[in-house]
Amino acid sequence: MPILTQVLTEEEAFKQLYNTYKNRLYGYALAMVHSRDAAEDITQEIFIKLWMNRGELDHINDMEHYIFTMARNRTLNYLRKAANDSRLLHELQDSMTPAANNVEDLLAAGECQQLIEDALKQLSPQRSLVFRLSRYQHLKLEEIASRLHLSRNTVKNHLVEALRFIRSYLAKHGVTLFLFVFWFLK
Repeated sequence: MPILTQVLTEEEAFKQLYNTYKNRLYGYALAMVHSRDAAEDITQEIFIKLWMNRGELDHINDMEHYIFTMARNRTLNYLRKAANDSRLLHELQDSMTPAANNVEDLLAAGECQQLIEDALKQLSPQRSLVFRLSRYQHLKLEEIASRLHLSRNTVKNHLVEALRFIRSYLAKHGVTLFLFVFWFLK
């Protein structure tokens, strides 16, 4: 779905892009940095950069991937800066609240976890096991390869395909990338 088309003016196309992604980007940034102000700043910075480079947006094949890559990079830059700036780190720590206090968050995470389990049941036993060892037991690719007597590349391929299938399965069931990331942060 190309966002910028010749039928729309640049401003109309940008407004459509903004309305499509603003809430999801803000939610993503908020889940990562746990600060409303920082999440707003990150979201705003992304749209400023998009506006400044609006002439190039027609050449982007996967706009969602492009935008969320920008969001990931901006949030990581913010977190790196926070780690080096004691005042910002203190502010970030103060703004973090335990997610377990929010019943809606717990319900959403529980639903997401159940959908992931349903998706894992549809994978081959080997692929499902690689995913579980990686994401639940936090083993590195080399450790999984050694444990399962597989090559590192085979393990990596299983994990990539498992993640691709799970993302697709969740999308078909209405779970956004934000909830998927949120579930892994729990």
